[in-house]
Amino acid sequence: MSAAPAPSSRKRALRRPPTTRSERPIPRTASSSEGLHRVEIVAPDPECAALLLEYASPLFPTELITGPELIVRLQPPPAEPGWVIELLTLVERWLESAPLPCANLLYGGRSYLIRSSTHLRQTIIVAGEMLRAGSDE
Repeated sequence: MSAAPAPSSRKRALRRPPTTRSERPIPRTASSSEGLHRVEIVAPDPECAALLLEYASPLFPTELITGPELIVRLQPPPAEPGWVIELLTLVERWLESAPLPCANLLYGGRSYLIRSSTHLRQTIIVAGEMLRAGSDE
């Protein structure tokens, strides 16, 4: 009688790859045809969006995106390296004119919070006054 091979003490579990993969949401990036990213600025209301469009349109090609949020989309110039300074100056002017304490700016798949220097100055002054008032007691 022939001997059957002894069963192996190791059992190999065959694992099948899952038939459905959990898809990761792809972050929304606004990239242009030139490869540069577009800049998106969230406006809190239609009046602020209109003001931002008025300020931005002489400097950048702009468009208003409506949806759950109002977004002003700007296209940076491809060959001009100083556009970031122009953008920050534009946002600062808009924040002071609106008046808004900050702006949410989307660029390159990231979100940036730009604070108004006027709002920061007022916060520092109020905090300083509160500290002085607390030390006088």
